[in-house]
Order: sequence, then structure tokens, then C-alpha cells
Amino acid sequence: MSLESIRRQIDEVDSEILKLLKRRVELASAIGELKRKLSMPISDPAREANALARMVSEARAQGLDAELTALTFKAIMGLCKKVQERTRVAFLGPRGTFSEEAALKAFLSEGALLEPLATLSGVFDAVERGSVDYGVVPIENSIEGFVGETLDLLTASDVKVCGEVEVRVNLNLIAKPGTKLEDISVVLSHPQALSQCRSFLRRVLHNVEVRECSSTAEAVKKAVSSDRVAAIGSSLAAVIYGGEVLMRNIEDFKDNCTRFLIVGQKKIERAIGCKTSVIFEVPNTPGSLYKALSPFALRGINLACIVSRPVKDKPWNYMFYLEFEGDDEKCLEELKERASYVKILGTFGKLN
Repeated sequence: MSLESIRRQIDEVDSEILKLLKRRVELASAIGELKRKLSMPISDPAREANALARMVSEARAQGLDAELTALTFKAIMGLCKKVQERTRVAFLGPRGTFSEEAALKAFLSEGALLEPLATLSGVFDAVERGSVDYGVVPIENSIEGFVGETLDLLTASDVKVCGEVEVRVNLNLIAKPGTKLEDISVVLSHPQALSQCRSFLRRVLHNVEVRECSSTAEAVKKAVSSDRVAAIGSSLAAVIYGGEVLMRNIEDFKDNCTRFLIVGQKKIERAIGCKTSVIFEVPNTPGSLYKALSPFALRGINLACIVSRPVKDKPWNYMFYLEFEGDDEKCLEELKERASYVKILGTFGKLN
């Protein structure tokens, strides 16, 4: 069998796949119309999880890659949900940021309409106004720590924490196609990305000028349109802006991850696990923080994280952002009794 003959067969299979996808979308649309008539919820997380598990099991039985099969069927489910109920999700733009990767990971199976916004405050505002259903915001990097602006916006906003998603931060050196490593005179990126690649820059590009940009995606966009300029960014940004990846995975620490919170007003049923997040203040007196946290220790409840943040209108006073495992209401009541201020941000699970 010749190469051209095999390729023709592949084209025929692709056409059949598209016909089947169209049929699946039509059936999903019919289900959506029927559920609306019966006043039933459009989304059915339990059925979706079972269907996905069945497809993964069948893929393994047929010798196919289970992880890629899961991603494929999440995308197919998302394609179908677009004709049933469109979920709108805002993230910190521009296109090609790790925030977009987080939004894709969390909402691929929803067929969500993703909207890049210029600022974190813009993401929170869009959720509060109801122009989007959810927002995806960075909360913590495993190397650089917590994002102070997100903590401040959680304090000031009325949105709830509805879920979380983790993204592995793989940083790449990206430039205009055809650029050689020895041609590079300038490297662009976000300050955090630059700091996460210090060893690489010192070892490989020690003679180049380093400049900061507002985001890794913006850096890639600029580099691809310039001569002798490279950027540090995601492979997604390279695809979106037409850049060539000169070197992959140049970050200093290979287990570098960023955690994102999903904020909104509606619970995400398909999220796995249970954590609760709160913001609280305690009197500036000896032992006040110990007293506030002691109920958690006495009940054997694990504190997933706790971090302090300055109170803007009270110099040298601090609030605390806390996440704990579970949703123990008794602990929350005791925290309210011992703290001068408590704001419950939400109980949520993880999206994979």
C-alpha cells in the first residue's frame, strides 16, 4: 500500500469522524431542548463523569493512550455543550497566558467561551456584574508564593471561590521562526518567569539584555514580530502567535506549578474533594492567632495554607488567608468568636 493511498484513507476516516461529531452535536442539542421543556438542569456531571470513565476504559482496552483519549472526549463534550448551555469564563489575558491554560484545563469539557481581560480586577468585576459565569485567577506559585493582588481582590469582592485548578509551568525560549540562539540580543518575559529561569539565563544567555513585560504572552507576541529578540513563555503562546520554540522546559525547577482559583457565584458540581477558604483578622494582642487557629488543631483538621497580607487602611495590621480541608461549620463558628473579622470565601474542590 502506497503512502498516498494510506493518506487518502486517513482523509476518509477524518471525514467520517466529522460526520459523527455533527451527529453527536445534533443529539446534544435535542437533549438540551427536551431538558428545557421539562425544566431539568442542562448539566449532568455524574453522567459526564461515567461517560468519560467508560471511554477511557475502552481506550485502554484498544491500546490507545488513556490521557489523550480523556482530553479528546472532554473537547467533544465541550463541543456539544456549546449548543446546550454556554458557560462564559474570564481569565487574565492576553491569549497564550498560563491563566488561559488553566481556563482550558478547567472548562474544556464545558465548551466554555473564554474571554481574556487585561487585569485581575477586570476578571473580578466581570464576575460580579454577571457578564461571565466564572473567572480564573492565579493564587499561588509553588516557587514564588502567593499572588498579593488576588488576595486583596478576594477581600474586597463579593464573589465566591468555586474551584481550583493546577497548571504545570513549563517555560520555553520562543522567537521568530528561523532565529538562531546565537542571534538573540534581547530576552523578554514577565518578571516571575524571568526569575524562574535565572540559572538558564546566566548559563546560556548571559550576554543578552533582559527586559520585563506585563505577561509571558505579551513577551512572545512582541518577540515573534521582532528580529534578534526572544521571549520566555508557554508553548500555547508560541502556537497562538506563530513563534518557534528554540529551547523547551528552561525553568530552573522542573516541579514548578501555579494554582488558580475559579471564582463565581455558582457551585461547580464536578469538582473533586472539599476545601474551605476564609479571610480573617485577629486583635493585635499576644496569642490571638494561636487562639483563632486552635479549634482546627483540636479537631485534627489540616490547614492547607495560611498566609498574611497587610490591611490597607490599618498600617502594621494584617489579615490572614486560610484554606483548610473539609467544611467544618463548628470550626468556622469558633473562628468567628475569636477573630475580629471573618469572611468565608467558599467551599470548593479541584478540577482536573
